[in-house]
Formats: sequence, C-alpha cells, structure tokens
Amino acid sequence: MTKLKYVGLLALAILTSSCEKLLQEDPKFSINSKTAFETESTANIALNGCYGYLTTTAAYGQQITEVLIATSGLAWSQTNKSENDLMASLTTPATTGFIKVAWGSYYKVIGQCNFFISSVTASNLSDDYKKQSIAQAKFLRGFAYFNLANMFGDVPLRLDPTSTTTIAAGRTARATIYAQVEKDWLEAAEDLKTKEQLGIGGVGKATKYAAYAYLAKFYFTLASHDNVSSSPYWAKAKVMGDKVILDGKYDLEPLFSKLFTNYISNSPESIFQLNFSTTSASTGNRTSWVVSPANSTTGISFGRERSSKAFYDLFKGTYIDDPRINVTFATTWKSLNNNQQQFSYPYVRSGNLGTASAPIFKAIDSIKYETLSNPTNPKVSEVSALFATNFIKKVGDHQGWPYFKKAMDVTATAQFSNRNIILFRYADFLLLMADVENELNNKDKAVEYINKVLTRARTSATPASINPKNVLVTISKDDLRDKVFFERLFELGGEVETFFDTRRRGVDYFSKIVVGVHNSHNITNAFIDFATANGNVTNFRDRLLPATADLLKKNLLLPIPTDEINTNDEIGESDQNFGY
Repeated sequence: MTKLKYVGLLALAILTSSCEKLLQEDPKFSINSKTAFETESTANIALNGCYGYLTTTAAYGQQITEVLIATSGLAWSQTNKSENDLMASLTTPATTGFIKVAWGSYYKVIGQCNFFISSVTASNLSDDYKKQSIAQAKFLRGFAYFNLANMFGDVPLRLDPTSTTTIAAGRTARATIYAQVEKDWLEAAEDLKTKEQLGIGGVGKATKYAAYAYLAKFYFTLASHDNVSSSPYWAKAKVMGDKVILDGKYDLEPLFSKLFTNYISNSPESIFQLNFSTTSASTGNRTSWVVSPANSTTGISFGRERSSKAFYDLFKGTYIDDPRINVTFATTWKSLNNNQQQFSYPYVRSGNLGTASAPIFKAIDSIKYETLSNPTNPKVSEVSALFATNFIKKVGDHQGWPYFKKAMDVTATAQFSNRNIILFRYADFLLLMADVENELNNKDKAVEYINKVLTRARTSATPASINPKNVLVTISKDDLRDKVFFERLFELGGEVETFFDTRRRGVDYFSKIVVGVHNSHNITNAFIDFATANGNVTNFRDRLLPATADLLKKNLLLPIPTDEINTNDEIGESDQNFGY
C-alpha cells in the first residue's frame, strides 16, 4: 500500500516578501521564503502544502464534502433549523458557517499555489523542476477555481501572492474564472508527467491525463450549462476525452464496492484522489462520522447527512437488484454497543427472534418494489400498516431515512476515518463522455460508454445481477440524454460530484429530476401531511424542497458567504448571488 500522506504539510508557514503569513498552522514547521526554494526537497514541502490544504477537515476532510452532499437536493438532515437542516432544505443562508469554511478552504489552496508558482519562478531551481512543479500547482489552482465557479458563480480572481494591499478583490465574471481554469489546465496538461512516469510514489498527485480528463469535464460542464446540442463545448470535450481514452490507461475497478474501502490506492479507476493522514491533528478524513449511523463504527458517528426517501426509492425502484444500492446506502448495520442488527428505511426491524442473551433481529417488513404500480414512487395504499406506522406516522427519533454508506468506515478512530477519496473516477468520466457523444450524434459510442458502467454494476455481484440492464442502441437521443442524467446520480450518489450533477443542466433538469421527484414522492408527502395534522414538531420529519421559479434559480448556486462580504471591501451586499 502506498499513501501520499500530508502529515504536517499545511503546518508549513511560508512568509512572503511583505511578511504576510500565508500559512501558519504550526510554527515548528515554518521556514522562510528564501530557504524554502533553495532546494527541490524544501520546495517540495511547499508543493505538498498545496495538496495538503485539500485534505484538511475544513476542505475535503469534512466541510466541503458535507456541503456538497447536504445541498445536493438528494439529502435529508434533522428538521431542527440547524445549518445542516437549512442546507438539506435548500434554504441555505449566506451566514452558514459551512459555506464560509468551504469558500475559505478553496482560497487557501489558491493562495498557496499562487505563492508557490511565484516563488519557484523566481528561484534558481532547475528548469525541469520548475516546469513539473508549477504544472502541479496550476492543476490544483484550476481545480479550486473550477469548483468555486461551479458553486458560487462569479468569485474573486487572484493569480499573484496576496499582500495587505491586494487582499480585497471584487467578484470576477464566471466566464473569466472559467477561462483561467482552462488556461491553467491546458498548461498543466502540457507539462505534467503521466502516472506511469511518476510511478507508485505519484498516487494522489496531478498527472497529464488527469489534467486532460478534467479539461473534458470542464468543457462538458460548460456545454451542459448551454444545454443545447449546438454548444461548441461538446466537441471540445470530445477532443480532450479522446486523449484520455486512447492514452490515459484508466479502467473501471472490477467490483464497485472496492472503490470505497480503507486506504484505496492505485485503483485503475482513480483519475484524481486525495490521500489522508490518520495521525495529523490538522488533516484527515472526518466524513464517516457525518454520514454513519450512531454506534455503527468504532469512532464517533452522528449520521446527520442522510439520503432522502425519494432518492433511495428512485434508485431502488429503477434497479431493484442493482449491487450498487447496498454500497451507496446503509439500510442495515450492526450496532457496536450491543451487537444487534439495526435497520433504517425502508426496512422495519423485527422483534427479538432469538433469546435475551442471544438476540436475533431481522427485517420483517419493507416496500415490495417489484409489485408496485410505479416502483420509484410507492403509494401509501401499497405499503403495510406496520410500514406506515414506522415511516409515515412516527414521532421522535427514528430511522426513517437511509444513510449514505460510501464514506462509512466501521474502523474509524474518534472522528477520523481510514479512507482516501477518489474525487474523479473513470466511471464518472465514461458517463460524461456518453453524454458528449450523444450530443454529437455519435449514439453508438455513447451507448458503448454508458454500458461499460452498467455492466460493471451488474457484475459487481456474484452471480451477476439482472439490473442495471444495458441501454439499447435503439434509444432516442432525448431519452439517452435523460438516461445519462439519471445514471450519473445513481453511480455517483453520496459523492461530492452529485451537487454539480443535479444543477449542471440548469433549472429545467433541477426542477424536474431533483426537486420534482422529491416533492412528488408519495410517502414523503404522507409523512408531512400526517405530521402537520397531528402537530408533530420533533426534529425527525420530512420537508418539501423550494419549487418556485425564483427559488429554483436561486439554488443553482450557493450564497457568497456573509463573512466575505463583511471583510472584503470590494464586495458589497448588492454583489450577492440571486435570491440570497
């Protein structure tokens, strides 16, 4: 097992010529800007710091990940007016601490990359080292700006080390931010090494074909925003994507479940991943405790970000025996404090079928999806009285929502997990390329790519499952467009990409496939109606999502953090995103 650990990396504190401290996590690791770039080994510490900021608990170690899951439109959190509740309800205020931290984390990566690029450029290090290391920093800067633009729209653009005189910066048009992302990734792709050239020690670092894959995602995203087949970005996405398919040497992991195991490394499916330390106080993956059921792991587990009933039923009803379902959702687990089996929606736990000293619990009631008139949206008349008692009429704390399972680590220590995160998977890439080829009227190629993902899903079970079945080449272009949209939600459910997927084709798809599916879910509506009629004001209820035209438009982006508006003289209240 190889892990690129970022232990103490962001503890590096480098001082600019203006003596402003860009990083000051732990003074015992600090070095000044002169000595930092005298040798490649010390410069590499600073470069690793660029990566390291992505692994902090303020970034993908928890906060960014939690924001992207909670605000996806597919999640549930307690209805207690907490920040988690407001994010899951798609009523996120600009004062939300999670949003402030996520915004700041990306800008810390950008600040570190800007300082690194400037310092290495001015150093006496070799030209080869300059080229390779600056390419990595540009890749990371492009990654940060790409996500900022996708989440917030217009954001400040900073390309030089920040000083006290340049700290304030106004919002730059999203198109200009995207242009900078394109420039950074094109230049990075030109100079980065391949994963084969980097070898085993390069796991977790930017590579040439990772940059090309992100460029394909970049053009795919812009084309999706245009939401018309005539967008020129589809063809650009194909050019970059074809490079990856021909020479990237990526492949699907044979078993879907193996993508979400501890310390995953060297997976053929990993295009870009983050590797986490389990021994650092400042870096580490804390996502497990956010999504795991209470007492289901050896660490802390709160399960505060769960799947909505509607999303679970959409997935389960579409593909009843899909092996990915039991990897994506935790609907049964063993409680470590009493060794007893626990169940969540859509399962009801039986009474003790064993003895007091050796209890046995089983799922005795659930939705019979195969018998429903519409398996993706069960009717109240189609479920049992016992089911209704547990998931429609329940008051107080209960297991009325499935848990997102992919980040769940049963061997976690305190809040920290042993899991790395693959931020960009080859399955994601193949599905985006299926979309690209379909829009370019290359339907056979599109079907080939999507069927690779569906085939891997089926064959992840032994014996192989019936679902998900392959797409037939007779499918229409419009139907395949919708199919790819759904398949991305199913394949990537509970991962950070879901936030971007639910919004990437604009209000129409967000309204129809995300908000519309949720708000028309029969059991969700029955729960809300029963709670309203009976004065159920506990924290364990359901909610409908905002559905007016203005609120749908508003929720395509997150708000600019209030803290940024209050502290940045170049951004005022009038610069806030629509609707906030």
